[in-house]
Amino acid sequence: MWDEKDYTARWVQGICAIFLAFFAIVAGYFVFTSPGFMVLIGGIAVFIGSVRLCWRCLHYAITGKGNVNRDDFD
Repeated sequence: MWDEKDYTARWVQGICAIFLAFFAIVAGYFVFTSPGFMVLIGGIAVFIGSVRLCWRCLHYAITGKGNVNRDDFD
């Protein structure tokens, strides 16, 4: 489980990457249209976290290496 041949897990991680990309886009919108400082800080935090996790999920979905649930990603 959670290796290069686990295609179900790779598909799930790919779908999660799509949702995380959506969250990153929404957070980026709030960063650029933010009316207040706390919304700006929260938007930046959500944007950075979503982009990083989206990258890790997408990397695993494509290559089968560097699983979010199992491996450390350097």
